[in-house]
Amino acid sequence: METAYLHEYRCVAECGSFTAAARELHLTQSTLSKHVAALEREFGADLFVRDRSGLKLTAAGEALYAQAGQLEHVLRQTRGLVHAAAAGAAGEGRGERGGRADGAGLAGAASAAGTSVRRAASCDAVLRCKCRMAAERYGLDRQETGALVLYLEERGLKAIQDELGLSRDNVADVLGRVYRKLGVSGKQEALDIVHSVSE
Repeated sequence: METAYLHEYRCVAECGSFTAAARELHLTQSTLSKHVAALEREFGADLFVRDRSGLKLTAAGEALYAQAGQLEHVLRQTRGLVHAAAAGAAGEGRGERGGRADGAGLAGAASAAGTSVRRAASCDAVLRCKCRMAAERYGLDRQETGALVLYLEERGLKAIQDELGLSRDNVADVLGRVYRKLGVSGKQEALDIVHSVSE
């Protein structure tokens, strides 16, 4: 299985269309369709229901969406750890780590790998999938869905500003709309709604 296909599949699911996902991924729509079809053949199941209103995930598609996110998370962590180990080994060859063999050097190197590993660890594919389902049910637009995901992942208001290209005031407005649409008054209630949607 091509692991890149899983990322592409998740992008199609999040965009809700092959056209938008292809544009975001810088692929042709036909190439993207072939990659998703390859996944459908590999898993022996239709992953999307295609109708006039767009794409919707099938039950098999929902299961793969969550698992694909977890696999991407593991791959990112693994890359970070491998790079950190390689950097540590390179430093050891130059005498920079003092030849530590107790594993603490590797832990330090992994820590130094930095943001990519920490960021990957903060992602929760299952939560993202549930947020997307809640967004569909409660009529959240893409910006509102993105803000909800980042907020519930506890990434902070600055991350929401940066990732969605919003000012601080706009973040407050978007989260206010999310709360109104969900009919909640706080973060825990929003989390409860998101988790209840998939039950």
